[in-house]
Amino acid sequence: MNILSADMSNLLDCNEQILAVASKMIRQLPKEKYNHVERPYFESCLGKHMRHIVDHYLCFIRDVDSGVINYEKRQRDTQIETDKDYALRIIDNIRHFFEEAMRNSVQDASLSVLLCNDVNLPEGEATQSSVRRELQFLHGHSVHHYALIATMLRFYGISTDRELGVAPSTLLYEKKRKNTRNMKKPQRYPRDVDT
Repeated sequence: MNILSADMSNLLDCNEQILAVASKMIRQLPKEKYNHVERPYFESCLGKHMRHIVDHYLCFIRDVDSGVINYEKRQRDTQIETDKDYALRIIDNIRHFFEEAMRNSVQDASLSVLLCNDVNLPEGEATQSSVRRELQFLHGHSVHHYALIATMLRFYGISTDRELGVAPSTLLYEKKRKNTRNMKKPQRYPRDVDT
């Protein structure tokens, strides 16, 4: 098996699926909780986290064909963080992009990424990357924010899947560890009886 396969369908599907999780989560959330900030416990609302996630996907979609993805030119569309229905429409559009990309067998390619890591360089610094790497970034970035969102949901008394916001590698590790523990259970032998 070639780990660096040219086929990116699984990675495209993972991104589409993580956005499907966002859609499901938003649909289940009471409207008043979507843009509510529970101070002093949180500094932002669920809607802001969703807007931030969506912004990164929109930058990727806008810039991927140019070969330079500029995450510093995010739209920061505040309607995404305040209007559930609008956010769902944008997320559905992004999901459609990934569905189309899977149908068209999008290939990996080199590209550059601009991202600000220093307030003294607000335009960001260029880093070499690839379509595959940026899809991995987008997925991991979403998972990270889902962890924060899951905490907020639980705080509000809204049940979530335990896996929400947990990285796939952590889920695999936990599964492997559980299976290993189950396999290592000591065998019980009858005690020798002295006669």
